Amino acid sequence: MEFTIHTLETAPNNSKEALAHAKETFSFIPNLEGILAEAPALLKGAMTLWDLFETTSFTPIEQEVIYLTVNYENSCNYCMAAHSGLAKIIGMSKENIEALRNGTPIPNEKLQALRYFTQKMVQQRGWVEDSEIEEFIAAGYSKQQVLEVILGIAIKVIHNYTNHIAKTPLDKQFKPNIWLKPSAN
Repeated sequence: MEFTIHTLETAPNNSKEALAHAKETFSFIPNLEGILAEAPALLKGAMTLWDLFETTSFTPIEQEVIYLTVNYENSCNYCMAAHSGLAKIIGMSKENIEALRNGTPIPNEKLQALRYFTQKMVQQRGWVEDSEIEEFIAAGYSKQQVLEVILGIAIKVIHNYTNHIAKTPLDKQFKPNIWLKPSAN
């Protein structure tokens, strides 16, 4: 099944404002948002959730840890490439980015606790143990952040699942960060 990658000219009228917002946010219209434009409510929802996640109590680096962790767990090649580039732009260390891309522990203990909790939330579909929540809080996070992780996961589910069904081609801007999930040996 082939999906159209819409532009501002070809998008349904109800998607044009959100697509213009995507262009303003990313300085171009990523192929993902072009595909999301086919369903105006989905594009609007994704962009709204993206904007809301930026207002959470997580730092930009912590937000990228959540995004990259969910992308890894969902094997989303498109989003791993895109967010690897975004993580570099915001100043995440090369070691942390590589750990997130390779599925190896992050050298920073607090960020590793965030990654571990996010990973468990995805793998267990939210059915984490109280002890896992307590470990997350003991690492320096809060109950508010337990819930904010869910928002980050929700955004990535929209993005990852769309990329899976649409086989979204990688934008030229993301190609330097091309990614394939490491195989388990």
